[in-house]
Amino acid sequence: MIANTIKTQASTGSSVDEYATGKNGRGPFKKGMDLRTPNLLVVDDDATVRQQLERLYTQSGYSVVTVSSAEEGIARLAEEDIDFAITDIKLPGMDGVQLISYIHQNLPDVPVIAITGYSDIQTAVNVLKLGASDFVVKPFDLGAVQESTRVALEKSNVYMEIRHLRRWLKDRSIFGGMLSKTPEMHRVFEVIRMVGPTDMTVLVQGETGTGKELVASAIHYQSGRREGPFVTINCAGFPESLLESELFGYEKGAFTGADQAKPGKIELAQGGTLFLDEIESMSVVMQGKLLRALEDQKVQRLGGSTSLHVDMRVIAASNVPLKEMVTEGKMRSDFYYRINVIPVHLVPLRQRKVDIPLLVHDFLRHHPVASAKGINAISKKVMNVLMEYTWPGNIRELQNVLERAIVLATGRVIDMVDLPDLARESQPKENGIISCASLDEWMREQERRFLVQKLDDFGGNVALTAKSCGIGLRTLSRKIRLHKLDPRSFKRKAAPSKIGLAKHIDPSPLSSNKPQS
Repeated sequence: MIANTIKTQASTGSSVDEYATGKNGRGPFKKGMDLRTPNLLVVDDDATVRQQLERLYTQSGYSVVTVSSAEEGIARLAEEDIDFAITDIKLPGMDGVQLISYIHQNLPDVPVIAITGYSDIQTAVNVLKLGASDFVVKPFDLGAVQESTRVALEKSNVYMEIRHLRRWLKDRSIFGGMLSKTPEMHRVFEVIRMVGPTDMTVLVQGETGTGKELVASAIHYQSGRREGPFVTINCAGFPESLLESELFGYEKGAFTGADQAKPGKIELAQGGTLFLDEIESMSVVMQGKLLRALEDQKVQRLGGSTSLHVDMRVIAASNVPLKEMVTEGKMRSDFYYRINVIPVHLVPLRQRKVDIPLLVHDFLRHHPVASAKGINAISKKVMNVLMEYTWPGNIRELQNVLERAIVLATGRVIDMVDLPDLARESQPKENGIISCASLDEWMREQERRFLVQKLDDFGGNVALTAKSCGIGLRTLSRKIRLHKLDPRSFKRKAAPSKIGLAKHIDPSPLSSNKPQS
């Protein structure tokens, strides 16, 4: 009877699914996957009682840890994730009353059933005051044990859900909603955890759409500056003259049109974090000015005569390899080393396709239009297409595709008819021709695909890729920047032999802008 009661409680436990970030990837609750088996700690110096309880709970599908003393119990509580406990009051050495008090103070989410050989009211009141969920009197009354077990398990299930939810919410707040099952991204999450609380400068590198700003935001909100501002500026969005005024601000009358003073982004980031996106677009001259401001921790507005002390953290981002820009003289080496204190590299979506179902489901769950229309799933055919597509625009492109599909969808399940552009993309191409608005666009897309294939063939080795393409390193580097590719995002492979290399050499070099017949 007791076993049946326990088993019933186990079967009604809540469930979770793997949607969120972090080491174990656990996320919010979803029907279909049960919580892990609850762990029970039994503390009793009577071996017979320990055996009876262990057999009872083990047969019911629970993981049971038994010990003979309170000291051993505390040690196991430190080592294992215990969900509820049963302890005798009378124990050698440290007694059960002290153990209950310890659990209540240090692990308040863990319910405890007290076992006592005394039936007096005062004992019951004392253990309940100390934090016990209930108590049973020896010899065991089956009905009493049954009811106490039911109550303890109900509390255990509730507290387990709360603990899992707290962990999930903490991970989502830390990682800004980033999701992944891949070791590469989990390493990124670990860097965020470790670097966040510091003031170190971070350089986030990765292709367009991989989530560089999400990483920067996660680092900021994991830091002691989380209460301060998170100020962003896209360095590619301004010509050099305007970029300087955006960064440093200006005084009234500093230039034509400066009708009133305006603080710059650096000044606005006081006490918080400044995120410099697409830092590769910044000129060498501008790099020098920013470097001085960072080194001196002072900023002077354009047209101003006084300097303002600034206290901020800097996170920079780039979608091209900055080290090559230093080699080519397009980036100051001192500036590069100043912003590249902690490097973070984001892999493209094509190398983490295992995350696509995770990302799709999470997007559908949180998109307001999807919620309003009751859209909660995609067809198997759509998922196959999403998994096969190369995603040159990475996560941002995936989100855009899903957003269009949500708007176009007429049912609760997204189907191929809701993805007209991707459906055409997934169709076999005649002679490799793709749909483009102009010949120039077609040529650029062909060149980009060719480069992606070659870089993938050689694992991102630029020298071998250039040789295979029949062009020089400078030409290849220029084209890599033009197409915003990152050679490091391609998995390293063993260098091919001279014989093997020959089959990779394309007779049509990229130095020509004309399509080859």
